[in-house]
Parts: sequence; C-alpha cells; structure tokens
Amino acid sequence: MGIALPNFSKKWVFMASLGACILFLLSPLSSFAKDKKQQTPQPVAVTVEPVKQGYFYDLVQEVGKLRAVASSDLSFTAANKITKIYFNNGDKVRKGDLIAQLDNTEAKADLDKSKSTLALAQTNVDRVNDLLQREPYALSKQNVDEVKEKLDLAKADYQQKLAAMKDYQIIAPFDGQLTSFTQSVGSHIAADTALVTLYQLTPVEVDYAVSQKDFGKANKGQRVSVTVDAYKDRTFYGQVSYVAPAIDPNSGRVTIRAKLDNPDYALAPGMFAKIKHYFGHRETQLLVPQNSVQANNEERYVWVVTKNRVQKRDVQLGKNTNNGYVAVTQGLKQDELVVKTGMQNLTSSSTIHILEPKQDKPDKTSSDAPHTDNGVSH
Repeated sequence: MGIALPNFSKKWVFMASLGACILFLLSPLSSFAKDKKQQTPQPVAVTVEPVKQGYFYDLVQEVGKLRAVASSDLSFTAANKITKIYFNNGDKVRKGDLIAQLDNTEAKADLDKSKSTLALAQTNVDRVNDLLQREPYALSKQNVDEVKEKLDLAKADYQQKLAAMKDYQIIAPFDGQLTSFTQSVGSHIAADTALVTLYQLTPVEVDYAVSQKDFGKANKGQRVSVTVDAYKDRTFYGQVSYVAPAIDPNSGRVTIRAKLDNPDYALAPGMFAKIKHYFGHRETQLLVPQNSVQANNEERYVWVVTKNRVQKRDVQLGKNTNNGYVAVTQGLKQDELVVKTGMQNLTSSSTIHILEPKQDKPDKTSSDAPHTDNGVSH
C-alpha cells in the first residue's frame, strides 16, 4: 500500500529534477566556451625596424704610427758662444727664419778685412784700365794680368768670408715646429752639436702595414681616414703615398705610408693612429639588424611585417658591418619592416603587437669595435 505524497512535494521533486537536467546540459557548453577562449592565440609583442640602405666600402682597418715628413737636428757649423736665440721652446717657424746666433766678432773682422782687400784690388784694376786707355803700352801684359789676378783672388776670399758668416747662424730649412733648446744664451757650443730639432708637421705621414692578401689592391693615391685617441670626435684624411714593392719577410705584411694634411699641427709625430684604407668606390646594399636574421641549417630568413601579421621570408646575406647590421643581397626591399626582437614566439599564423623601440644610449665603446675588411655607412 503506497504512501500518497502531498501535491507541493511532487511539484518540488519535479522542479529539482528539471534544474539538475539543465545544469547537466549547460555544463559542457560552459567548458567548451572556456576552452575556446583559452585556445585563441594572443598577439605576440615584437619590435620592428625598416630595411635601410647602406653604403659599403672595400677597406681595411689597421693601426699605425705618425711620423714627420721631415725633421732636422739644427746645429752651428762653427764653435763659439751663443749670443742670441730668437725663438722659444716649441715655437713654430717659417723657412728662412733666423733661429739662433753665435758670437761672430772674429769672423766679421775677417770679413771686413777681406772687403777692404777687395776694394783695394778693384781700385788698382780701375787705375790700370784708366792708364791703358791713355797709354796703351804703358804696362806689360804680365803686369796687367797680375793686377787682375789679385782682384779675382780678393773676390774669392770675400765670398768665402761672407759664406763663413752663415756658420755662426742657424736658419730654418723649412716651415715647422721647434723642440726644446739644448743650450741657452751664453753657452759655448761645439760645431755640429744639435741645439734644437725642427719638425715639419704639415703634412705628416702615417706608417702601417696590410696583409699580403691585399697587396694587389693597394695603390698610391687611394684614400685613407685616420683617428687618434687625442681627438676622438675628429677624423683626418689623406692619400697613400707609398706602397712597398715587396712583402716584409719577417711579418709577411706590406708596408704602406700615407700623407695627411695637418694645418693646425693637431697631429704629432709618434702618435698611434687607427687607419681606414679605402681600396675602391662604395657599393649600395640593403641592411637589416643582425638579430632579425634567423637560421635553420643552411636557410637564412627574416619575419616581414604586413599590418599585424608576419611572413617568413628567405634571404641571401652579404657583408657583415660589425656594428649590428648585415647586408641582404636578395629577398627584401627597402623600407619593408622586419621583426627585430620577439621572433622566437612567431609562427606563420601569428598576429603581432608592435612595441615602441627603446631609446638606445650612446655607444661609448664603438672605437673598440673589431677590425674588419669591410666598411659601411648608412
């Protein structure tokens, strides 16, 4: 015999069963929506950079040393006491300037005596000539020749004494800059003892050597640029003036010399210099950041940006600039955008979010970059 349930109990049981069925049916839909949301790919954050044009040079970078084109240890030919020095240590002089003077009292007395002898000999010849005009046969030919010979000897002696006066002077043989004087006024100096050294500083020369593999490319007249530690923000330019005709047997390298303009005497002999020797004309090529180039065995590729999508693009590489870029000879066009960072998470179906590039701080170590046989400007 069954127990009769009240009507409200039946209704409650029915409602509970219905709710359970609805929850059961909705649960898979909720889980599916959640899974679908989780499976939707998120945009990949990347930075990009346009493909740009660069100018490559066939060049070699070496280290060399500056030297003066000409230098001279200046000395007196005579020995005596220094009476005058007309310049200070380190002064610049012009060719022909009188730099220092010795006591030439005795030499000047000899010159004056020789000058008097010459004047007397000239007077005697004039008298003889006047006499012969009045009386052509007043003197024998031998007497006339003797008088003229004395004049010739007097002239030669005077010229010798006059030239000897230069032995007591130091005169600048070329434009340049003096070093410090080794002795002062009042000092007695021996003949041929250097009083000061004069350097010709414009132009100056730089000596360096290149690999023998570049022997066939190096020629006189080629352009060079030079930097020195004393002027980090300044570049000096010149031309190759000498290429050794043979390889150095000890180093296996080729000696090169170039001349540089130095109008303000900024460059000094003995300075070490960094030289770029340009073998030829510049070539135009496209550049991309080295970080943008990905490798897969022999394949080289980049990710090219189109709106918010990327495309994998195979490329052919050229020269490495050694400043963070590499040349691309095939596969890209100028101004196309390539991914610079963030490409490790990219696939062909990825969407991207382009980040603003960070402002790079000035590179203080650029002067220490490795040497390369290739140069680039962009």
